[in-house]
Amino acid sequence: MSVSIDIDNVVKKFGENTVIKGLSLHIRPGEFFTLLGPSGCGKTTLLRMIIGFHSIEGGTISVDHTVINDIPVNRRNMGMVFQNYAIFPHMSVAENVAFGLKQRNVPKEQRAAMVDEILKIVKIDHLKDRMPTQMSGGQQQRVALARAIVIHPQVLLMDEPLSNLDAKLRVEMRNAIKHIQQQIGITTVYVTHDQEEALAVSDRIAVMHDGVIQQVGTPQFIYQRPANRFVSNFIGLSNFFPGRLFAEGSRAGIDFGSYRECLDNLDVTPAGKASLADAQGLPVTIAVRPEEFVIDQAGQEGLDATVRSSVFLGISTHYFMTLPDDREIEVIKPSDAGSIIPNGTAVKLRVDPTRINVFTEDGSRTLIRASEDGERT
Repeated sequence: MSVSIDIDNVVKKFGENTVIKGLSLHIRPGEFFTLLGPSGCGKTTLLRMIIGFHSIEGGTISVDHTVINDIPVNRRNMGMVFQNYAIFPHMSVAENVAFGLKQRNVPKEQRAAMVDEILKIVKIDHLKDRMPTQMSGGQQQRVALARAIVIHPQVLLMDEPLSNLDAKLRVEMRNAIKHIQQQIGITTVYVTHDQEEALAVSDRIAVMHDGVIQQVGTPQFIYQRPANRFVSNFIGLSNFFPGRLFAEGSRAGIDFGSYRECLDNLDVTPAGKASLADAQGLPVTIAVRPEEFVIDQAGQEGLDATVRSSVFLGISTHYFMTLPDDREIEVIKPSDAGSIIPNGTAVKLRVDPTRINVFTEDGSRTLIRASEDGERT
């Protein structure tokens, strides 16, 4: 049966340095939950606190409503897959996978049956007698995964498990890991700095920065409605513009300076304003992803831009454009039967008002009204 994980106001210090700063999370039973963020943000530290490799200086961690702060590592019933696989080079695949079962005194015949079953699930049963040195990186990673889950842990923890694989193998293994996790239904906490990887495998993602959770949500929601500028810039690519809010009668929206766009989902309360009328002229930061631009070569209204170069990638064409202030932005359009816009062409750019994001001037909070099951950090 799958279990929940509750992290309540936990603190981790290394000497005088506080790495985790009163962090709280709820991970649902059977969920594939990813901790995503840049190096040094505290995601691996939090993972190691869950399994018990690091002490907890404040707060509690509970599994299935049982506080585990003082439970030793070997009694937490968790499996972990490390970045470097950590499989024994002198043991065969079957012996590596059976190691944890042997430590738990599982009878030999039952142990062999459990190993055979899990090797079939991870699709390396034909390699059971092979030594790790005779295997590819992806195969070794499957061995590490099989060894972690054969013991039927309550929780599976994975720390940057694909970082040592080449690009093609990473895609293959992330799909395999997601499929296996869904098949087994085990609550999984996954750590990565790779945004594409996180988007591909996760049920939900927590974006971390400097030991603080910036936002929690599904991959789609975090990408489309980031909570602040950091999330918008870390997940995918965003072009940022200074602007101001305007409110005129029943119309409200954003003013780029050269043109205006009406929005019907503005919420100015995070900026301390009671109404849109109170926010008239409020400086804001506007985030536009490359695919949220509309290119108009004959338009009279929009942002002035000049095509500097383009890259045709089959299903899409990426344009690199220069603005009048010499800033460079990226614009992505689906490829069609038409010709690619030549370098040096002056165009007008509009934005899709239903998709762009607007933040306070300092980028700390979104001013877009959006919710996903009430979860936004």
